[in-house]
Amino acid sequence: MRKTTGHRRQSAFTLIELVVIVTILGILSFTALSRFINVQDAAHSAVADGVVAGLRSGASLYRSHWFSQGSPGKGNTDRVDLVVDGISVRYRNGQVVNVNTSNHVPVGTPNRTSANTRIFHLFLATTPDPIIARNSSGTGWVMLANGQCAAVTRPRCWEYRVNGNREARLTYASGEDGRIFVD
Repeated sequence: MRKTTGHRRQSAFTLIELVVIVTILGILSFTALSRFINVQDAAHSAVADGVVAGLRSGASLYRSHWFSQGSPGKGNTDRVDLVVDGISVRYRNGQVVNVNTSNHVPVGTPNRTSANTRIFHLFLATTPDPIIARNSSGTGWVMLANGQCAAVTRPRCWEYRVNGNREARLTYASGEDGRIFVD
């Protein structure tokens, strides 16, 4: 049988143990925070990459339609208008250079009637959100004026901005080979 005394042993953390635990928690939280910030940057890059892939795919689909119609105007700079899914699309030597109406662009879209906006919505199956005005300091897609594009023939360009700062600029070379440049 064991004798009990009036004293109980108390257990608690020593000051050194508490300092070590707080230090470890600080290191873990710093690591988690830096990873979270990197995830946000990666997410913004992924948004731009996804739209680039969609634009390239859309441009290829419309070029395929041009081929399927017998490649009208091939080898010269004549403009040819073809109706694709009810939308009148202007081609020059196989590349989409314009869309003749903005009816397929959602009402309320900034710069709805500009050539850049019409082509952007033509090529993309689903419109990226949000589309913001050129002078906005928000996060979203901006339709740029041709003078703000990369130096290519007949450019059409768009920018993805994060808090008003350019994350990526996409330029469609409608007067060349239809490539999409990213910078």
